[in-house]
Amino acid sequence: MLSVLFGLIGIVVGVLWLIGVGVGSAWNEFLMVLQGSLPPFFILVGLVALAAGISSIKDKASAKKEEEKLEENSQEKSSEATTEEKASE
Repeated sequence: MLSVLFGLIGIVVGVLWLIGVGVGSAWNEFLMVLQGSLPPFFILVGLVALAAGISSIKDKASAKKEEEKLEENSQEKSSEATTEEKASE
């Protein structure tokens, strides 16, 4: 509960500081930091999205191979069972 209170106080103080109530406005400095931090942020987010996409493609390929292997094994077992049934007759 205390963290919520401090969070709300921080938000209010930050907004008041940005719009210039009290000590002075920090809007220009905020925009400068934003302009400098957004390009690296977008690069990092892009890299994470690319890694997630590649991982997803690899997972799908692996799942497909596993599924084919299971189908192949089940077909072999069913053909063996059919052969054994015919041999026992």
